[in-house]
Amino acid sequence: MALAKMSLNNRVFTILIFRGRYLGQIVDPVRVRFLVGGLFLVGLALFNFVTYTNTNSTQSTFNILSGQYEYLTITRSPGDSISGAFQEGSGSPVSFYILSSAQFASFQTGASLNSMYSIQDVASSAISFAFTMQDTYYIVFRHGSALFNSTETVNFQRTYITHDNFRLGLGLFFLAFAAVELVVAFRPRKAPPVIPPPPPISTYLQGQPTPTPAGQTVTKRCSLCGQVVGEQLNFCPTCGNKLNDQLPHQEST
Repeated sequence: MALAKMSLNNRVFTILIFRGRYLGQIVDPVRVRFLVGGLFLVGLALFNFVTYTNTNSTQSTFNILSGQYEYLTITRSPGDSISGAFQEGSGSPVSFYILSSAQFASFQTGASLNSMYSIQDVASSAISFAFTMQDTYYIVFRHGSALFNSTETVNFQRTYITHDNFRLGLGLFFLAFAAVELVVAFRPRKAPPVIPPPPPISTYLQGQPTPTPAGQTVTKRCSLCGQVVGEQLNFCPTCGNKLNDQLPHQEST
């Protein structure tokens, strides 16, 4: 039983070695390195694309005195967004605004109240806004216009969705290099150049006697009568035919 198991293990080990050598012959190690490197860079690119978008939720409570306002400041980039809801505790109306930095400066001076987004005189509402440019924005809650002698309490829940442009650029960078690596890995192989065999040595030795292999005798055969004669003869001793132009005939001794 033990001998049979040992024999089986030896066979499996031999097969694995054979297959490993075979794969080593048909798979180019350089291509494998490029393939592994390309897949690794693709993984890094996907990681940066996934983490490119961040979500952050928070909650605030504001106590707004009569005739006053409360605000918070955020800095956002194009493509970022805010969503959420607010509610006044006693059901009194409040007004909600999103102002750019220039609009907020004008609002503070009392010149005008222009906003990028507004919801006015409601006790509660959902909000959703997408930022279109890089700027410092002001989220303003203003006391309701009807109740001037009461303090309003506003609960504001919100979620910010932001985008990290550095991670986006890094992901594109990794993806570009991964494409180069994979193109090299799967590039068709060039067929090795076919080297023709060298011509016979006799073509280089025009007019010179061809060396005779050891153990063979070089003779001539007369083209007229078929008589085999020695190489050194120029005429056939039987019929007198000229043998100078005849090809040598080799016979084993």
